[in-house]
Amino acid sequence: MLKKTLLLLLSSLSTLFAVSVEDAFTNGSINGKMELFYYNIEKDNTPKAYATALGGALKYITDTQQPFFATFGFHTSNPVGENENKTKTSLFNNDKDGEPLHALSEANIAYQVTGRVMKLGNLIFNTPMMNEDTTRIVPWSYQGFTYTGKVTKETQVQLKYIWNIRNHTSSEYTKMSASGEIGDAGITMLSFHHMNKDRYNLQAYYYYAPDLYSTFVAQADYSILYSDLLYCFGIQWFKSGNGGEFNKRENLDGGDDINLIATKLSIDGDDWLASLSYSQNFGLSGMRKGYGGLTKTYTTSMVANGRANYKPETWMLKVHYDLPLSEIHSEVALWLTDTKVHDERGKSFFAHYMHYKHSFTKELSLYVRYEHINYDEPKNNDATYFRFITTYKF
Repeated sequence: MLKKTLLLLLSSLSTLFAVSVEDAFTNGSINGKMELFYYNIEKDNTPKAYATALGGALKYITDTQQPFFATFGFHTSNPVGENENKTKTSLFNNDKDGEPLHALSEANIAYQVTGRVMKLGNLIFNTPMMNEDTTRIVPWSYQGFTYTGKVTKETQVQLKYIWNIRNHTSSEYTKMSASGEIGDAGITMLSFHHMNKDRYNLQAYYYYAPDLYSTFVAQADYSILYSDLLYCFGIQWFKSGNGGEFNKRENLDGGDDINLIATKLSIDGDDWLASLSYSQNFGLSGMRKGYGGLTKTYTTSMVANGRANYKPETWMLKVHYDLPLSEIHSEVALWLTDTKVHDERGKSFFAHYMHYKHSFTKELSLYVRYEHINYDEPKNNDATYFRFITTYKF
């Protein structure tokens, strides 16, 4: 039905703009992936959870050389084999007790002219407090309107207005964000992005959600090549306020008392990468998921992070090493995370994380991830997470 509606809209617009609907669909492109995803979670004093999912994505875009074009994206994740407490893995439809999840994640029409693009419909995008979250097969997605325009060759602005959100364990679009209801006012985002590809990257975002809470985000990254090594330095600031009727100040996922600053220093060699990150949230609100997806901070691991509530202070060391096992990509990594909280209600912990990535071909890859989190006494609830993911892209 939605495809027919968009086809009719394209047809009517073609009369005004001489767009051939037949050519738009004939010259379109299609891509997708198949994914096998095993997830195991073990926590002290908590029932074990594990499941295997088989799914993937299929995406079709009409001819993007035309002024008007349309995008259709579908994701699915289906339980296979034995499982236990599968809803805890967030791989399936938790609205229906872990049944197969099928989502129309993208279904939008776009208009582009001279460096400016407007989109309307079901959308996937990537911003610090609202994004797709690539840690599962099915991503988060949003219903709304977006505008992207270039001010200069290196400067871009974006305007987004979102009225419905679909989380990654549901097929339904609702008013519920990751950190609370957005109400009838929705979420409006204005952003500025200036990038000099050789040296620096500047970003600023303002999310206006009067029924929930509003957030300002700023990030600056600078890089320089010296003696065959690439040195990178970055700084982030997240500040929220203006809590509305649905705001919960001490929410782990997001509230009106976020005040986090983070820094990162990394050194990139020919076959290795090392980075040291630091963050502290001076507020009582967490920012684990923000409005949707996963909040993008420097101190982020698979599960461990410095984005929680109750004033966490976090150091994170990441080391990557490229292995000579694939012409495309093969690496191992070790990440260490140390978090101390400055409020008695929070949880301090130390975590170690390891992964192995290997690309057999450009299409076929393997990703194995392991993390153990050791919480300080007396809040002992140690946890171990293991993921085994194989992906075939086409």
